Amino acid sequence: MIWDNFKDKFHPSWWNKMKPFIESEKCDRIYAFLKEEGRRGKKIAPISDLTYRCFLETPLDKVKVIIVGMCPYHSAKNHVLIADGLAMSCSITGQLQPSLEKFYEGVEHDVYNGLCLDGYKNPDLAFLAKQGVLLFNSALTTEFNKAGSHQEIWSEFTHYVLSEALGYTGIPVIFLGKEAAKFQRSVTPFTHSFILDHPAYAARMYSEWDTKGVFKKVNQIIWENNGFKIDWIDKELPF
Repeated sequence: MIWDNFKDKFHPSWWNKMKPFIESEKCDRIYAFLKEEGRRGKKIAPISDLTYRCFLETPLDKVKVIIVGMCPYHSAKNHVLIADGLAMSCSITGQLQPSLEKFYEGVEHDVYNGLCLDGYKNPDLAFLAKQGVLLFNSALTTEFNKAGSHQEIWSEFTHYVLSEALGYTGIPVIFLGKEAAKFQRSVTPFTHSFILDHPAYAARMYSEWDTKGVFKKVNQIIWENNGFKIDWIDKELPF
């Protein structure tokens, strides 16, 4: 594998950090697996052009907080894959998935005291990515209708991103769900890291998603480090 095959998929700021992995046998194994799955007729989410979207939307030197989810949406709407390359984002269909609904409910209660009158619950989370939120699933692909089916093949990549590419930066990390939480060991000591249930679990259980005040805490950390806070709900209305 050589970087030329990836240069249009990552923002250039990721180059020096990601090159060792991309040119390694570990990366070769991922692509051999995905190629074989495609040869066998398996449908994979998201489409290949969106696999690394989170690293394109958020430059490495602009990352302020990392959200680690499980895997892309594994389903489709009207035969169109929902996953768009950003964790929890659903820009392709333009309709909020239940997990994103719960995410917005949770941050509205956490950060905005239960009500954000001037906010728009945007199905496209690019507005967060552009603020420095790396929306990173611990598996960048999954088989259609089989959530979590590619977790193992991506595990070395995810460990590398957290321990090497983002290691020793002190950037706060929010892990969503048990699969993501397994990678807490990959972050360096003294990093602010938080583990929450995945909002998809709350959606399945028809319950409130408890954020444990994490988003308010993260905003305080970002304010102390960078002098601004994340707008967790979009203020740019689509009309």
